[in-house]
Amino acid sequence: RGSAPPQLRWGPSLAFARGCPDAPLAAWTPQGGVPSFNSMGGTGTTGGPAGRERRAVAALGGNAFAARGGEITMERQFAFAREALACLGPLLAPPFELLLSHGNGPQVGHQLARAERALGDAYPLPLDACVAQTQGELGYVIGRTLRDLLAERGLARPVAVLVTEVEVDPADPAFRDPVKPVGPVLDEGGAAALRARGASVRDDGGRGLRRMVPSPEPHRVLGVEVASRLLDEGALVVAAGGGGIPVVATPRGWRGVEAVVDKDLTAALLADEVAAGLLLLVTDVPCAYTDFRTPRQAPLGRLGAARARALLEEGHFEPGSMAPKIEACLRFASRPGRRAVVCDPPSLAAALRGEAGTIVLPDG
Repeated sequence: RGSAPPQLRWGPSLAFARGCPDAPLAAWTPQGGVPSFNSMGGTGTTGGPAGRERRAVAALGGNAFAARGGEITMERQFAFAREALACLGPLLAPPFELLLSHGNGPQVGHQLARAERALGDAYPLPLDACVAQTQGELGYVIGRTLRDLLAERGLARPVAVLVTEVEVDPADPAFRDPVKPVGPVLDEGGAAALRARGASVRDDGGRGLRRMVPSPEPHRVLGVEVASRLLDEGALVVAAGGGGIPVVATPRGWRGVEAVVDKDLTAALLADEVAAGLLLLVTDVPCAYTDFRTPRQAPLGRLGAARARALLEEGHFEPGSMAPKIEACLRFASRPGRRAVVCDPPSLAAALRGEAGTIVLPDG
């Protein structure tokens, strides 16, 4: 990650009880330090419509299950999952309703490598099938870890893991310009081999050469009514891993396409479709920054939607990395009664209290 980011300092203006932006934290934080969703929207009562005041969608980055640049093993993925999910502890218990999504960049890259090396010995796997396989793999990791954490807390709560498809537009311009990095950093030999097979390989923001694939816009999460019903019934739900399996509608039914959908944009769409009040984007930095990785780097705390949009359009956020996170926050949190948070796992508890992370709120 390079040098440590500047120390974050947060004042009382970060408290954002509805209708009282500068209220002290006690005005909206109940006992135990868990944020009061009643202050964020709905009727302000436990019987509010669709449970918006207590429903959250959290998206974990694919690197939450592996050290950046480090070896990926199943044992390590379980260890990293436990560390990341333990930070969500306050949201695991009723009355909160939690839907978890996750990235899969490192894992889908390894799936692609396995498929390419097995050509001639096993049937080929297209990218959409690799996404489906990583949904199963990481869904297993997350689901088992959640059950362990619930048992340790004495909580009897079902966990449901859903293989999830997402509709994309076959005419999306992303198919003509692959920009989404997948898989590990490549050496020159590995990059040349991929290019010889027609893959797109580019530098990933100074971090090295990586394979690039199309990343079309998500238009609809298929089966979202199942996820919503499970949340209504009190289950913890894992869905739309890796942004969802990209599919297009054809006269003969649905067809998978070779692409990876951005998991943060899908999480924002999913949060809207299940009527959540909070979107958490958990990544490997404590917050978003202006002038990231420069001497002028500065952390961003509370942002109104208009200010966040202006910073995005000014180019402060890296494409394929923080930019889609801020875009996802804007898509979700621009409407009243919602908020979106970007933070890393160690900062999550403080971010839920309004003391850390980047928090995007509706204007006004």
